[in-house]
Amino acid sequence: MKLFLFSLISLLPFSLSAQTFLCPTGQADVMKYFVMDRERRTDHFLDGKPNPICTQVFPDTDFADQGYWFWLKSPRAHGFDVKSFDKKYVYMRSTELDWKDNTTFKRFEQDLPVADRCVDQGKPGHEIKISNSKFDYFSSCRPYKSSSVGTVVNDLDTPVQMDAGGGIGKIWTRVLHYHYNCDRAFENCKDEEQFYLSNGFGLWQWKHFKNGREVKFALMDLFREGRAGAMLSCQESYR
Repeated sequence: MKLFLFSLISLLPFSLSAQTFLCPTGQADVMKYFVMDRERRTDHFLDGKPNPICTQVFPDTDFADQGYWFWLKSPRAHGFDVKSFDKKYVYMRSTELDWKDNTTFKRFEQDLPVADRCVDQGKPGHEIKISNSKFDYFSSCRPYKSSSVGTVVNDLDTPVQMDAGGGIGKIWTRVLHYHYNCDRAFENCKDEEQFYLSNGFGLWQWKHFKNGREVKFALMDLFREGRAGAMLSCQESYR
């Protein structure tokens, strides 16, 4: 077991009795694809290469009308993504910078919407275009410079059944396509990241393409017992 228990009480700004959010009839809450469900994430994570994924959701319920979650990528939480959600969208918030030091990270100045919170059952999500992708670099929990990833285009695929192999097997999966470094017309995007998001398990595969060529790949397909062994050092990275 690579990951070990720790207390998350100090991270909780939400009431544990937060009201559960319900999508309109005929629509699905995409949070059940983005994160591992509560029954599993309580004491399990997805292991793989080059890193595992341990999911922590705040508030810890399936699912509140707003909140955020962590994808922790190492026992010491030095690799991480922070996403957020509300009644309208799921967003990107921050990600690691130096994998050896989680007081370094990049955070969008405004949470970047990546998918509608509610999507028609069995249908793809709407395409989302964002012109403002400014973000700040942080070191020792403090911002020190700003940049951007150009214009952004995000879309979420129709759910299809995929064979993830490993200890998961066949799972219903939606692929999120995050296109960035696009031009002013939201075209000619230099980068694309693909997030393979499975119903009940969350992120199990990730790919990064640059100018159409795959340059990075991660596969987290082993369902193992355990939880994260550390927390994020900077509140500025997640709140």
